[in-house]
Amino acid sequence: MTKSKTRTTAVLAASVCLLLGIQIGVVSAQGLETEVDGTAQGRQLLASEEFNGHALDTAKWSPYDSKSSNGISQWKPGEISVGDGELRINGHGKDPTGKANTSGALCWCRGDGDRTYGLWMVRAKFDPGTGYGVAMLLWPQSNRWPQDGELDLVESARPKKNTALSSVHWGNPPGGQRDSGKLTGDYTQWHVYAVDWQPTYVKYSIDGQTVYDTRFSAKKPGIPKTPMHLVMQQEPGPFGAPGWIPAPDASTPDRVTVHVDWVRMYA
Repeated sequence: MTKSKTRTTAVLAASVCLLLGIQIGVVSAQGLETEVDGTAQGRQLLASEEFNGHALDTAKWSPYDSKSSNGISQWKPGEISVGDGELRINGHGKDPTGKANTSGALCWCRGDGDRTYGLWMVRAKFDPGTGYGVAMLLWPQSNRWPQDGELDLVESARPKKNTALSSVHWGNPPGGQRDSGKLTGDYTQWHVYAVDWQPTYVKYSIDGQTVYDTRFSAKKPGIPKTPMHLVMQQEPGPFGAPGWIPAPDASTPDRVTVHVDWVRMYA
């Protein structure tokens, strides 16, 4: 499968899953701003990206150049930059139809990015802004969705970036099944988002606080069993079910940015 088809498949699948209804347990959280929480204690560091240079390392990362998940706006490589010790995924545009709006998305799907099982951690913060949402997830190398699963470390869609949703997707086409957990907090500040994916469970945390654990789910989600890689994308609106990512409006800043301090993968 060509890369363009790969990205199209991912976008279409993401569109389906976000258009589905959401059933979640809501927990109130005070965001703990720890640099590296105890989640990684005793784990072997396999690979990391600290974004200390001045350009994206394309031996690891593949930026998207395609329609975004709403099928209207654009993901452009030019919206991704590295500098001052961070990765920036920028979003521009206030077109209420979405057609003139652009943002960025990329995957760690080159080099050693695809792995089966392990711990992924991302330290990030999200600018507020109506019409732009964030999704950081593990996507199957096979592009078979939902059969080979999808693991959403964090989705933050509200204008104030005050909710963080973590989900597991599994099952059969067209839409599969999903189970989720959610924490409220101020995600315009730095937080460490983590997914611990093991053969018998998936556990999500923010700053070490559990958001969701499949071992305590009544739905008994299917656990992915094939290689996956990290995807980070800023979603331009309007997109998804009513109230998910609205269209930009006059209050939307001229630039809305996802800031990523580092990414780390552990065994």
